[in-house]
Amino acid sequence: MRIYKTLPDLKRERQMSVWHKALRSSWSPEDIDWKTPVGIPDDNRRDQLARVLSPVLMGEQAGLYSITSIIQILGQTANVEAQLFLTSMALDEAKHAELFTLYYGRLQRGALSIRRLPSGYLFQSAIMSDDPIEWLTGSLVSEVVAKHTLEELRALDFDPVLNEICDRILADESRHLGFNHIFLTDRFREARAEDATAADETAERLGQRLEQVLALVPPILEALGKDIEALGIRRGPFIERLYEETRTRLRRSLGARDLEIPELEGDSA
Repeated sequence: MRIYKTLPDLKRERQMSVWHKALRSSWSPEDIDWKTPVGIPDDNRRDQLARVLSPVLMGEQAGLYSITSIIQILGQTANVEAQLFLTSMALDEAKHAELFTLYYGRLQRGALSIRRLPSGYLFQSAIMSDDPIEWLTGSLVSEVVAKHTLEELRALDFDPVLNEICDRILADESRHLGFNHIFLTDRFREARAEDATAADETAERLGQRLEQVLALVPPILEALGKDIEALGIRRGPFIERLYEETRTRLRRSLGARDLEIPELEGDSA
């Protein structure tokens, strides 16, 4: 058994701040009024929503699994502040998984299986890593995909309960993205103080990793293309916003605004 510290110092103030924000933002799936009449009478629209939400649900489940592993890994470096926040993030992912499970029951539909959406499974598998900064880089893409998907569905205003689900999850995703930025910023500030050249090399490696994960998003959108378009979501602008936001966020977090991140083929799709 590895014990990281008997009494942690908890000096990483920004990580502690987002942890306390998470504590103050706690809520339960039972807080939603599930008795509200379903606002989607059309069977085709229910089918489309069920399919489009499938990769989001996969992301919540994969996130729950990976976060628990990262918490243990961080224990070996005595980063207790990050461990504290990630316990709240794991709770969020668990709540989101329950929310979508209940919502599928409301739609009277099921989510796509891995066999029917292998691209979703491959995407989530690529995010997994035993290195916290590699995991956060891949997770950045998943978080932003979920963010943009829920923002699109919220704007389409299909169902009041789905709107509330989107609002609650978007608030959580904002906090997760905030932690992602804080952790990477803290890590690279320390790394550059020790060895600027090595830190820059690591930043370049993470830029390449980001592109590898981003490359796995278009196949998901292609597999769900007809449903996405039927719901009123434009794939081209969606992917462009995804590329721009994830790249910008990573550059800012690593303190490398001039970080060369090669563009993927199909960026202008």
